[in-house]
Amino acid sequence: MTTQPPTSARKNRFWQYLKTGLKFALRWGLLLVMIGMFLASVAWIVFLKTFNAQRVSEVITTELQTRLQRPVAISSLDLKFINTLELKGFRILDTEGIPGQDLVSAESVTLRFELLPLLKKQLVIDEVSLHAPRFNIVRRADGVYNLPQLKTKNPPVYTDAQSGSRLAVSVENWTLKDGVLSYKDLGSGVTHAVYGLNMFFERLRLNELSHFTAQMVLRNEWSSGISDIDIRGGGQINLADLKWTQFALRDFHAHVYLFRKPISVSLTLDNLQDPVFSLQARIPAFESKDLSVFHLEEIPFSLPKSVLKARGALRNSYRLLQMDQLTVSAADVKATGEGQLDFTQAPYTAQLKVSTDTFDLENKSQYYTPLARYKLKGKAKVQAQLERQDGKYTWPQVTVDGENINGDIRGFLVENVTGQFQAKDSFADMYTALKGKLTVNKTVFDKLDLSASWRDGNLYTYIASSQVNGVPLKMSVSVNNLKSSHRRIRTAMYWKHFNPMDFIATVQDFVTVIVPLIPGGVTPIKEDTSSLAWLRNFRNRLPNFMSNFAGHISADTFSSPVLSGNRFNGEFELTGMKAGMKKLSGQIEARLAGGVVHQMEKWAEEQQALNITFQPFIIMHRMERAGSFKIGKVLKDVPFDDMAASAEFENGKMNIHNAYTVGPSISATVSGWTDWVAENFDIIVWTMFSNTSRSGALAENLTDESGNPALAFRISSSMLKPKVDMMRAKRTGATIRAAQEKGLKTDFKAAQTFYQGDYHAKK
Repeated sequence: MTTQPPTSARKNRFWQYLKTGLKFALRWGLLLVMIGMFLASVAWIVFLKTFNAQRVSEVITTELQTRLQRPVAISSLDLKFINTLELKGFRILDTEGIPGQDLVSAESVTLRFELLPLLKKQLVIDEVSLHAPRFNIVRRADGVYNLPQLKTKNPPVYTDAQSGSRLAVSVENWTLKDGVLSYKDLGSGVTHAVYGLNMFFERLRLNELSHFTAQMVLRNEWSSGISDIDIRGGGQINLADLKWTQFALRDFHAHVYLFRKPISVSLTLDNLQDPVFSLQARIPAFESKDLSVFHLEEIPFSLPKSVLKARGALRNSYRLLQMDQLTVSAADVKATGEGQLDFTQAPYTAQLKVSTDTFDLENKSQYYTPLARYKLKGKAKVQAQLERQDGKYTWPQVTVDGENINGDIRGFLVENVTGQFQAKDSFADMYTALKGKLTVNKTVFDKLDLSASWRDGNLYTYIASSQVNGVPLKMSVSVNNLKSSHRRIRTAMYWKHFNPMDFIATVQDFVTVIVPLIPGGVTPIKEDTSSLAWLRNFRNRLPNFMSNFAGHISADTFSSPVLSGNRFNGEFELTGMKAGMKKLSGQIEARLAGGVVHQMEKWAEEQQALNITFQPFIIMHRMERAGSFKIGKVLKDVPFDDMAASAEFENGKMNIHNAYTVGPSISATVSGWTDWVAENFDIIVWTMFSNTSRSGALAENLTDESGNPALAFRISSSMLKPKVDMMRAKRTGATIRAAQEKGLKTDFKAAQTFYQGDYHAKK
């Protein structure tokens, strides 16, 4: 039976083993350190034997001058550490752009190398660091850049001129700290600069892809403001031995600090001579205040986060930017485009084509606040061309397609409107065609089919069909020289049922909506309440913009409180139609068939003008006791077969060319003149009644040659105090027949042609 040593004996043996192991490790550790120091000393001795500051300076200077074909200067070279050299006052002189100035300069250049490879006659530079470097790129007036063409050796080997020994040289990493890259165009005077340039190239090879990281600040001046854009990113680069046509940049990912949140950018680029690039940018949501350098604070807009993709090229020494594809996606809006910027011309020119997919209009006010007032709903898409020529931007063409659009366009309520808007030559030539529903105050245009165009200062509007408050309408309006005080307005209208009072109400609805939109408004006109208020208020409210107004109107039926009938036609051509009527001149023709004059006695009592017109009937009413005819029936509703009027205006005075009515109960004709401005008149009225006498006889001066009851009287003097003179009525029938045979100056064919045609504005 064996006996285990006591615990204390086991502990003593453990500590003895531990001490022995530590002594052994320490001895071998000291031996390895001594060997390392010996090898380092040998490498250092070899390095000192092979190199000295003067020789290294000459090597670097000679190599750079040979490869860049530019003069190189180094002020001094110092050994900072056992494996670090520092070159001070480093300069590469320019011989092409601005001769004598620096192409590249740096406060200092640090070279950190490895010691052990020196034993194998290899100089491995672990890192080259350029401190505060400045790169000055210059473009001459003839388009030539000052960039050198690099001459390389593969592999680079240095041969000592004295000893003939050869030394392979390689550089692993490059670092640029706080550099500046400047560009100057001697032809145009344009300058740009990149500040705070910090770059690190990992295992840089001049003719293959190498990884790098970068940080820089782009500084630009806009008007009176300066913007700094911080860029941080990295990717792969192939310097291609400085053969710029073979240069390549791959997978460069960067964050551009332009807004509160950075823009994420991905860039691929080939060929620095004529670069071809592909770019993608993820842009965060931003507002107008984020672009304060552009002084856009007063434009209340905000944009949602978006994605921009671009593919294009730079030609003609970076002075021609060609965009083969440009895509922007923001919320539900996607826009694509293509175009170019040409800086080879002075001033520079631009061409851009853009189109969008269909997008919703609703809630777009959250991006542009002023849109809220329009309460837009529906869908739309846009196509546009933008150009810059002779220093001015123009819009050759803009097309907007809308679908089921609803909104309040400054008082014009649109509902379920579908159509297209086109503009050419910077909106000098415009066209629109739409269908839907339009409400103006109380007037509703339903089933509206409208087209309009603006061309050469002229406006053309056509309503191919519509229902105005339930009444079918077809209409055209053309305004020539709209912006001139000598504008000419031409209109044509067809109504299924025409009610002049409703028409006046529709005009008033448009006035109600439009007047608030006029800058400064319209000077209010005091309402006249005199017995001639109907005339004075109408005269004072004539719109001044209709100084040259012509056209025609037709309707299947005509209806008003005073008069109704069928097959209504009217033509007019007026000038000087302005408030006051003092310059009103021109002519007017109208005709109505198969109608009725309503409630003569009632309207004669209520309206001064109708009292004058119906004066003969009032006189006949006083003679009813004679029993010659049924005057009560006449004064209620008077039918007629044909009614026509032709008049000419001259400075507010209306000369009646011809006016007559022919009917089973009453026939009449009117001649003379009325001065609507001076408010006086001189007219003769010939009226003949159908004889319904059952007994008794009329006085001779109350019958015409046929023996039918007739009146002839003259009304003159002031409209407020008319003077009525009775005349002999013998020629009443002949006078009325003569007026009928004379007829009007027109046959109203223009109205019929318009009604039967299918007119639309031209695109």
